[in-house]
Amino acid sequence: MLAATLLTGATGATAALFTPQQPPAAAATTTRPLFAIVYRAGPAWKPGVPMKGQGLRDHFYYVKALHERGDIVYAGAMGPDGGLMLIHAADQAAADAIAANDPAVKTGIFIGEVRVYAPRFVGAGAATAAKP
Repeated sequence: MLAATLLTGATGATAALFTPQQPPAAAATTTRPLFAIVYRAGPAWKPGVPMKGQGLRDHFYYVKALHERGDIVYAGAMGPDGGLMLIHAADQAAADAIAANDPAVKTGIFIGEVRVYAPRFVGAGAATAAKP
C-alpha cells in the first residue's frame, strides 16, 4: 500500500508524467513533420583539413537561406567532419530534395542521409539548448 501511495502520490501526479501532452489545437494544424539530415564526409572531403578549409561557403549560405525561410529547427557541426540539421518539410520527398540540393552534397563534400525524426521527449530547456 505504501508503495502504491508513493508511486501514485496523493494527487495522482505520476499519471500526468506518463500522459502524452497534446499540442494546442492551433499548433497541431500548422505543424509540419520533422526530419533529421545527418551529414558525413563524402568522397570530396579532404582528410586532415579542418571543416573551415573544406570549401563550405555555398553550403553555409544554403543553410542560412533555409533558416531564414523557417525550415530549420536546429543545425550545426557534429564532430570534425559532419553535421546535423533538424528541419521541417512537407514530407519525405521534400526533405530528400532539401538534402539533395545542398551544394556540399552536390559537390560530394558531404553525404546527407535524411531520416524522419519523431521526438518523444522534449526537455524544458529545448528552446535554449543550442545557445552558447
